[in-house]
Amino acid sequence: MNIEICMKTNQGMIDIKILKMNKIKLSILLLFLVTVSIFSQEKKYTTYQSIKGETVYSISKKFMITPNDLLQLNPDIKNGIAEDQLIIVPNKNYNPELDTQKGDYVSGGYLYHKVLPKENYFRLKKQFGVPKRILRKHNLALRTDDLKVGQTIKIPIKKGYQITAVAVKADNTNTKPYLVKPRETKYSIARRYGIGVKRLEELNPHIKEGLKLAEIIKVPDTREIPDINEDFITHQVENKETLFSLSQQFKISQEQLISLNPDLKDGVKEGMLIKIPTELLAENTSLFVPSIPLNKQLKIAMMLPFTGRKNNLDFEKNRTLDRITDFYLGALIALDSVKKQGLSVKVKVFDTKNNTSTLSNIIRANSFNDTDAIIGPMFLNNVKFVSQNLRLDSVAIISPASSKDHIAFASKNMIKEMPSDELLTSKILDYIKKNYTDQRLVVIADDKKESESKINKIVAKLNLLDSIQKVVVLKPEKGYIKPELYKRTILKDKENWIVLISDDEIVTVDAVNNLGVLPKEINATLFALDYGSNYDKVINDHLARVNFHYPTANFVDHENDQVQKFIQKYKAKNHAEPSEYAFKGFDITYDVLLRLATYTDTESAFNGGISERTSCKFQYIKNPTKGFENKGVFLVKYDGLNLLKVED
Repeated sequence: MNIEICMKTNQGMIDIKILKMNKIKLSILLLFLVTVSIFSQEKKYTTYQSIKGETVYSISKKFMITPNDLLQLNPDIKNGIAEDQLIIVPNKNYNPELDTQKGDYVSGGYLYHKVLPKENYFRLKKQFGVPKRILRKHNLALRTDDLKVGQTIKIPIKKGYQITAVAVKADNTNTKPYLVKPRETKYSIARRYGIGVKRLEELNPHIKEGLKLAEIIKVPDTREIPDINEDFITHQVENKETLFSLSQQFKISQEQLISLNPDLKDGVKEGMLIKIPTELLAENTSLFVPSIPLNKQLKIAMMLPFTGRKNNLDFEKNRTLDRITDFYLGALIALDSVKKQGLSVKVKVFDTKNNTSTLSNIIRANSFNDTDAIIGPMFLNNVKFVSQNLRLDSVAIISPASSKDHIAFASKNMIKEMPSDELLTSKILDYIKKNYTDQRLVVIADDKKESESKINKIVAKLNLLDSIQKVVVLKPEKGYIKPELYKRTILKDKENWIVLISDDEIVTVDAVNNLGVLPKEINATLFALDYGSNYDKVINDHLARVNFHYPTANFVDHENDQVQKFIQKYKAKNHAEPSEYAFKGFDITYDVLLRLATYTDTESAFNGGISERTSCKFQYIKNPTKGFENKGVFLVKYDGLNLLKVED
């Protein structure tokens, strides 16, 4: 095993080479933004890609709108905005009618007035009854600049003032902007808003040629209808794909493809989103059996953020450094383990400093042409940067930490290791569906507006299990659910299955406290969609009382021989108990190396079957677009105060 460390500090537990890295400016994003600007000047709304540290308040201030207006455009950002997230914002360059040569006009309750020579705020107020403060409120440009001759401004129409206008334009006020997300089709969006594809195309004539990812379209200004159809996935058409190649890839006839996607009659176009039946994407349920050829050699790189911009090596204060180091120490044991099995691995380790400038220098200064895999970077924005800038489909990029969607930027050999929140939810709902036998179904949820769509979808799925008995939903009133509601809802003469849908700590603790003291004669089981920090203050005895079940991407069985051997090795080398991140570092590195050693190409390696290591399960599925995603999820339950794995 040959390891080369490339970092900027010589502190810590490893030998280090010093590399001088000069910061460079990036122009790719700027070019993208300029291009978007050119094509969006006449649209009322445009997209904005958030940057690190931005909040609802800071973005609303940047675009001179209220936080409430921004949340109405983007209901899913109420709990925070992720770095590089695309959201809808008002277009600063929007002008609803560029040609005002024929005179002023009225539209949507406003007079659109062309500023004349010698006009000022005093004259406008005298003529239209609207003061400067109100004009600035309704005209973004006036908040940062003064009135200009020839400028078109919006003036709220006030009763009692006479106006002269050449035309009255009717606005369609029954629509709202919608950002097209990965895997969505015209059919899925239309169904979500209770209309047909034809009506959606009438609202957006340009989408007749096909729907494009991340474009803004108009939809009816109504609540979304929960989508409970899981029979289809969507595939985004890539460059040079044809009807024939698509039919071969998904093992479906061209006639069936056209029947499911009528737009294909007019030809296959890059960027189109098409429906594919999920039954055609059968899972690989075979077990992965490693077989290392004699004299096999691999070259891998590890890109980890050991230090930040300030070279902080204080393990007590720097939690990221602590976790990354644990991950790395676990990976070292994996490297040692495969070496003993006859696999030769040459490793280069790079300190990414968790910034793209350093990553840019690493990519520019090193050749990765003969590299088999890159483990890392850790954070999503850095994974995205490497994927978009390395441009080597021959190299497997292992994303070890982020559960968020990678499809928008994934390369051909992108390997997403952390199962998504949607997969965790599917795991618990599939278990309920498979084992349901007329139990009393109860949902406990919070009253947050941003949770409403998710709750409705899950309740709709649960209601499909029983055509007679409907799911009972309990939500807080004035901050909590009254104890008598639990008593009325939980039945004594029937088995009760309770599903908790909330990441709110108060709702979670309140629900578990009430359920945990139910009389012994009541049969109750509590299910959760995940196990997060909202359970930190929950009493374990209460969870044991309700046979608590939840899905997780990581589970350590301390009775397992493989686990015990790893713990012994780790403690012998590092004089400490392995953390969750040490287990992950070992499992991901060990599994990736064995797969790449066993098979000659990346696709075969990650199609090679299911494996289970010390804390992680690896069950890869090929994405309809690019790369692989691990859907290895455990279902665990409380058995007394012991945590056990529930067999599928």
